[in-house]
Amino acid sequence: MKNALRLAALLLCLSLVPAVAHSQGRCTMQNIVGKYALTFTGASAIVMGTALDTFHWEALYGPIAGVGVIDIHADGTGTGEYWGVAGAWNFGFTPVPWDATIVLNDDCTGSFLFEFGGSTLIEKFVVLGNGREIRSVATQTAIPTGNWLSTAYRINGSCGQNKIHGEYLFQCKNLYQLPVDPPNIFGGAIHIRMLIEPGGDWAGNVYGKVADSNAEFPAYGHIAWNEDCTAEGTLETPFMPGVVSQAKGVFFDEGKRGYWMPLLNTMGDVTMPQPYGYCEITKIENK
Repeated sequence: MKNALRLAALLLCLSLVPAVAHSQGRCTMQNIVGKYALTFTGASAIVMGTALDTFHWEALYGPIAGVGVIDIHADGTGTGEYWGVAGAWNFGFTPVPWDATIVLNDDCTGSFLFEFGGSTLIEKFVVLGNGREIRSVATQTAIPTGNWLSTAYRINGSCGQNKIHGEYLFQCKNLYQLPVDPPNIFGGAIHIRMLIEPGGDWAGNVYGKVADSNAEFPAYGHIAWNEDCTAEGTLETPFMPGVVSQAKGVFFDEGKRGYWMPLLNTMGDVTMPQPYGYCEITKIENK
């Protein structure tokens, strides 16, 4: 009799498994309503041929990247703004509006539809973690060869001065353009380890590799926060005296993570847009 009861219980459990598994894949607009930190990176490229060293390729290459904040509403619409770079087009500190129509499917997939420059853009997305994160890929773009991946991460809690201080790592990839030789563009990958004071001043070290040279030098600047978890920051170094790099970004996870984008270089009254730069921010908590 005991064995029969155990078998019946086992069969009952097995019969419930498909229903439980299926219910975990269901999404509604209520799952994804909220404010998100947005980032996207991609490129637009036309391959021209093989380079002489047989390792690189020759291409007309335009990086695409941006950071911002978006709000998803229960009526299936989205609003927000972002700052970005698309090839030679640097938006600077002027935000680009994001007004989307959102289609959400029962299996947690969906689409963002929005307008840019008179063209309709489409991103196909997947919802992760019950709306904690939304990852998407562009499937319809304004430029035929354009492509990008996007991540929208739900902003939890506040991001004010009482949260954003301590040791942080900015992990950045960049393209640089020499002002005296515009066709000469070279890439870099760097870390910026900094100590951010409660008032926003910071100091730290830059290290990594730029073009064919190792990079390691001190840096300092200031970060100011906004109520919507966006922020503005500056960077100065002895390596380029008088040049101030200005950036925009957004923090999330109670100020422990963020996305960052250098947009402008200023030297006195002269402002020069940066070709491309993108950083991910992580608070260092080893104690």
